[in-house]
Formats: sequence, structure tokens, C-alpha cells
Amino acid sequence: MYLNANESGFAPYEMPVTETWNRYPDFLPTDLTNTYSRYVGINPDRTMAVRGADEAIDLLIRTFCEPHKDAIRIQTPTYSMYEFVAQAHGVAVDTVSLDSSFELDMKRNSSAEVGGKNLKIIFICNPNNPTGNALSQDSIAAIAEEHRESAFVVIDEAYIEYCPQESLLSLIDSHPNVIVIRTLSKAFALAAIRVGFLIAREEVLEQVGKLIAPYPIPDNSARIAISALSESGVSHMQSCRDQTIALREQTRNDMNELNAVEQVYSSVTNFLLVRFRDASLVMQTLLEEGVVVRDQTHFAQLPQHLRITVGTSEEMLEMMSHIRAL
Repeated sequence: MYLNANESGFAPYEMPVTETWNRYPDFLPTDLTNTYSRYVGINPDRTMAVRGADEAIDLLIRTFCEPHKDAIRIQTPTYSMYEFVAQAHGVAVDTVSLDSSFELDMKRNSSAEVGGKNLKIIFICNPNNPTGNALSQDSIAAIAEEHRESAFVVIDEAYIEYCPQESLLSLIDSHPNVIVIRTLSKAFALAAIRVGFLIAREEVLEQVGKLIAPYPIPDNSARIAISALSESGVSHMQSCRDQTIALREQTRNDMNELNAVEQVYSSVTNFLLVRFRDASLVMQTLLEEGVVVRDQTHFAQLPQHLRITVGTSEEMLEMMSHIRAL
């Protein structure tokens, strides 16, 4: 049982069948970008389809950062791929810790100083992974304004379908340095097809487009994504999302009653961050029972913490039964 990767516990919307395997896909998947643009309500010229959010991160760092001269900034604890990709390309990483309430440190984020490096990109995961909370929209907007002329502010909205009211897509209209990352891997339950999107001003995407590989999205992946973004596909996603949210809250309440648990944090995503009395014992017990969760104790701010994906109701009951037995 895998409760470690924040995948949807539901099956995706029905997939179209195609027998066309001998032709290359579109050089740029225009139908897909047009369909996604309609879904989010933006101009298609501001949308670029990519192979998942991870490729979006890689493209942005390769496009706007020069190895050994430039730096990115991340807000920890957060998604590890920002740091991993930057280091792989020889780009420095400036780490700013979230405060005790998992909110942004505005004083540190106002600074453009990064040990002699040029700060080029500020990554903000919102809602944040692994903490599960939505960060202050006003704070993010203030950071974008502070660095308007000097750095891009990249808002990773991988989990935004679970809390659409927290989206900052509209910030692109007023701030040319704002870029938003989206994905179909979470609420749309399409992690296997690797489809994501970059949303930004046209001039920004023009620069990124110089580095993106030709035929970025396989034709079948594009067809599946377009089907999922249809009116009935979106309705299916929303129904599954609502069930996940209800199960998340039920699981949170139930887990708070377990002796092994010290705190289950509130979440607006499809996962829960949990502080245990002995995270190592819980982790080992679950592994022995075939339940995989994500260890977060490598973050200094998260001792004794594990991240647990909200799967199916049966999976949640089984997971809790193993913890209850401790």
C-alpha cells in the first residue's frame, strides 16, 4: 500500500483509445494547451505543456540560471526537486525556513543577497508540500513585488485543485515575473502520463520554449489529458476531490485520537503531516505491514514527522489499525 507519493486514490476519468502508434506527436501540443487554458480561464499564449511539474522546474532553472553564478531560493520544508535540480545544474540554493506556523519569512525573502550569487528564481510551493497548508496570498504577492525587476517568483500549484480559492494565477496579469506550475498528477489522478503546465507571460514562455525538447508530450498522453479536462472529466475530478477532502478530515480527526500521535496538522491537500511520539517505530511498523509513507525527519523543523497520503477509505482504516496496535 503506497501512501508516500501523494497520488490520487481514485481511478482517472475514462481514457480514450487510439491505435495510432507510427506517427510522431505534435511538435507542440496545441490542442492540449488550448484545452487546459479553457479549464483555467487564461489566454492559450500563456500556457506551455510540459512532461510533469518536474520538467517545468528543470526548464526554468536551465533557462534563467547560469551555473556557478546564479542562485535559487526555496522555502523549507518543501518539495525536494527544486534543490535537487538546481544542484544538478551547478546553481546555488538559498534556503529560507518557514516560521513555526509554516508561514513565509518575509524579512529573509525580501533580501536579494545570496552569498555573492545572483538570485534568479524564488520557488514557493503553494499549497506547500510536505506541510499541507496554504501560504499567505498577500505574502506571496509582496515577495513578487519586492523582486519584480530582479527575480522570478515561481508558484508551484500542484495541489491547487484541492483548494482552488488559493490560486494566484491572476498575479501574472500584474507581475511579469510570476510563473505558475500546474500538474495533472494529483487531483486528476494522472501521475503516470507525466503532463504538467507552465503558465506565464508570453515573453517568459518564449525563452523557455528555446530549451524544451521537440514532441514534449506523447500523443496518447495528450489525448488522455484532453479527455480528463473535458466537462465530464473535470466533474469526475471534482467528485473524487470532494471525497478525498471528506476522508482527509475524517482521518485527521481519527488519527488525533491515537496514542502514538502527537499532532495531525490541518491540510488543504490530499495528504496529512503527522507528528508522532516515535516516528521511526511507526515507519518501521507500517513498512513491515506493507504500508509505505514518507519520512520527513530529514527536515530540521520536522522531527518525528511523517507525511501520509490520503488514499481510499479502506487504506486509511488499515493504516490506522497498524498504528493503533502500537
